[in-house]
Amino acid sequence: MKMQINTLLNISVLLNIFFISLTAFVIYKRGGVLYIYQKIDELIHNRHKYNASAYYHHKTSQFEILSHSNDNIIFLGDSLTDEGEWLELFNNPQIINRGIGGDTIEGVLNRIDKVLDSKPAKIFLMIGINDLAFQHKSLTEVLNLYKVLLTKIQVVSPQTKVIIQSLLPVNNDKSFLYDNALIMKFNSQLKELAKEFSHEYIDIFSCLSDNKNQLDQKYTLDGIHLNGQGYLKWKETIAKYMEND
Repeated sequence: MKMQINTLLNISVLLNIFFISLTAFVIYKRGGVLYIYQKIDELIHNRHKYNASAYYHHKTSQFEILSHSNDNIIFLGDSLTDEGEWLELFNNPQIINRGIGGDTIEGVLNRIDKVLDSKPAKIFLMIGINDLAFQHKSLTEVLNLYKVLLTKIQVVSPQTKVIIQSLLPVNNDKSFLYDNALIMKFNSQLKELAKEFSHEYIDIFSCLSDNKNQLDQKYTLDGIHLNGQGYLKWKETIAKYMEND
């Protein structure tokens, strides 16, 4: 009886090895890692066809008809990126703003192919606060999505330099959006993720926060978004990363 059980276990192990090998072979023949992420993109795209705002669709429809080159520096993110006049702040015609107000990591994944078409020189990335604050995803869920996004960029455009920017603080005296302690925890884990991918990480949070880890009132009117002085401070913080390597 014991011998029969051992025989069945051995057969089961061999069958598992066979099917795993077969699956790996099929994935390899269809493009390997890129094939997997294309399938993930398809799932995300189908979801966003129904959930994305009109503003998101209007912006992405513009992006689809605009061209850019491999010299471009792309600012990618949500409303905080969208509202920045980056080209004028840096007086650099190579800068392209691809921020969309209200966007999430899934939203960026849904449109990342167009961003990567020209294999841009650099991407300044800030995304995730809407996932946490409005979609109520856990830190782990958001970081896992972030990892999918970084992997997609690495696979499709490995020569693009990605600069990961921390999430900004919020000012809860003006507008309670999210707990800054949790934002700090997320940023700490995001910094480790940047190391995992060998990307630069910039701590914008500390540069714009007061001594209570709130978004400094001098940089905001609503406690979430930035005024002109806030964008100037952001610019100063990332200026050295704009230089040619």
